[in-house]
Amino acid sequence: MRRFLVVLCLSMAMGFQGFAQGDGENLPNVIKINPIGLAFGNFNLAYQRALSNSSAIQIGANYWYRIFGANVSGIGTRAGYQFFLTSRTKSAPEGFYIGPQVSFNSINEKETDVSLTAFGVGVMLGYQWVWDSGLCLDLGIGPMYQFASESDTNTSYEGFLPNVTIALGFNF
Repeated sequence: MRRFLVVLCLSMAMGFQGFAQGDGENLPNVIKINPIGLAFGNFNLAYQRALSNSSAIQIGANYWYRIFGANVSGIGTRAGYQFFLTSRTKSAPEGFYIGPQVSFNSINEKETDVSLTAFGVGVMLGYQWVWDSGLCLDLGIGPMYQFASESDTNTSYEGFLPNVTIALGFNF
């Protein structure tokens, strides 16, 4: 399954390369979803707004309905800032970026009624392509330090976890 997802992502990225890159300014808004997350039980929607040629903010929401086969119900939110390092050649929201992120998730396992609350702080490093057609592809990775607690045992967890972005969107 993992090999299939890697091949699918690479195929989509190479297929999108066929679209012509824009010469002028990009429009400031992007709405994105993570299609890979749907396979793992997470519907993820994000809105990004360019603030200038070199910066953007992004907010998003998650709905969890399954994690590793367990039926869950959960919601989450996240926010981030992106500084575009390629702003001399491309204007935000396109190009290579780095920036801080924060997240909050609350998830309840339906059968046992155990709930997990998590708060995370991290950094994302990525690249976002924007084509003339308006299609966008955002790929990013970075560490996120998570603080989590379980309701039934009052157990808390904390530590670094990888934070990965694979999102398709539309620039408007």
